[in-house]
Amino acid sequence: MNKPEPDNLKSVIAKSNAVAVIVVVLLVNFAFAFLNPFGKTTLADLPKDHSWISWTTSDFVSQPATPDIVFLGSSLLLHPLTMLDAHHLKRTVDYADYHRSAYTEERIAASMGVKKPIVFNYAMPGGMISDDWIITEAMVRSRKKPKLIVLGICARDFMDCKVRCPGVMPTFKYLSKAIDMQPVLDLALPNLTDRTDFVIGKIAYLWDVKPAIQELLRGQTRSAIAACGVTNGALQFSAEQLDKLLTADMSAELERGMMVEEPDKERPFSDNTLEYLQRYKHRHESLFASEKQFFEKLLIAAKSNDIKVVVVNMPLTTLNVKLMPPGTYNEYLDAVQTLTSRHDAIFADFNDDDRFPSSLFYDTVHMNSVGGKRFVDALVNVISADKVCIEKLSAPGAAGIASGGGQPL
Repeated sequence: MNKPEPDNLKSVIAKSNAVAVIVVVLLVNFAFAFLNPFGKTTLADLPKDHSWISWTTSDFVSQPATPDIVFLGSSLLLHPLTMLDAHHLKRTVDYADYHRSAYTEERIAASMGVKKPIVFNYAMPGGMISDDWIITEAMVRSRKKPKLIVLGICARDFMDCKVRCPGVMPTFKYLSKAIDMQPVLDLALPNLTDRTDFVIGKIAYLWDVKPAIQELLRGQTRSAIAACGVTNGALQFSAEQLDKLLTADMSAELERGMMVEEPDKERPFSDNTLEYLQRYKHRHESLFASEKQFFEKLLIAAKSNDIKVVVVNMPLTTLNVKLMPPGTYNEYLDAVQTLTSRHDAIFADFNDDDRFPSSLFYDTVHMNSVGGKRFVDALVNVISADKVCIEKLSAPGAAGIASGGGQPL
């Protein structure tokens, strides 16, 4: 009997090792899928990947009390209110760490004669209505639901031509690990190519729960580093350095110091017409249809959990509205007003050139701090005129545990 050649023997051993590795991986995956140790992922378990949504979510879960009011929306709501607080508080604020609205808190307390509420700004740059929905679901399911949601919206949030579908947005992808995606899969990821990550996750358990595993490994690594000998001059890291070294996604979208607002300093006007010509390039009918459904889902989820929603049609410059395809703006406005009325939410139309002239904007869509102040003042007038809002904000304590949305994560 001939002995196998050395090269053939090496090839057989290599193939055997590869098969063994595959078998081990499959067995581990099957064991984890059966035991489901990460089945109850919470918002706090999601990895701090230094994205806008992870900074904000981490701050939200670390709040000692459930916020009374949560702002949802895009940068149209995020930037003016953050700029406003920088001027109001007379200090530099960092977008990575600051997600409150101090001026709103003070104005509501003074106007309504109630204890100063906690107002949390969960607005996301480039946020879509589907992002607002998934944030709402995450809050409800984490049993930290607010009394009021202020939802600032515009037509772009429903039909941005730079967005393929809702499920590919950073906020949606990040929070989708904390809720059941199956009921909204067709809306969020209508195309097979966009479902790749989701499909792989359903086949490979370890792939699906990788954010939870990343956070677990990150915590263990931090503990191991902290336990190293540091009493004899060994290399030490600050908390900020550790956060950066151990981040789950090294291509950070936001770092401390990257985006700040300074007191008594306004941004110069910038013409972003070309950007919005691309965003309004055509009528994104499929996205508009999906986002309308997510809008209604948000209103239903809020109502079923006793959260009052104030929907605000955000101010825009006349120039920006004229960039939209003919009929788009009116179709958007009609849909929003119809759904808001159907689900007993408050609708406030702030897109008014008389109240919000172009002098209150630093580009064609974003208000400056002066515009932000006028926005909050107008918003407080709306809230203080509603009986339900008055009752909710006058009641002691936070809204507390959700009454719907399934079991806590």
